[in-house]
Amino acid sequence: MKIVPITELRQRAADVIEAVGASDEPTVVLQRSRKAAYIVSPERFEHDQAELRTLRRALFMAEVREAEAEYASGDAREFADMEALLDDLRG
Repeated sequence: MKIVPITELRQRAADVIEAVGASDEPTVVLQRSRKAAYIVSPERFEHDQAELRTLRRALFMAEVREAEAEYASGDAREFADMEALLDDLRG
């Protein structure tokens, strides 16, 4: 991963962006020696976003299956039970 100080980015923005597109590797932009931003190619960004959506969907489905198994085993509470519990907690 390439690291570019923000002053260099200001001076050579077109070159930095071209290099990011050519390598498909993110570039870290430093400001006062700290990470301030990442520059990634549009293709990399879209790929990463699609992968993140897929992973989130898989996690959600795993949680749904876990909840269904809990309900099937009788360990889950009914909605009415939860309403009563919330009413008790509210006083």
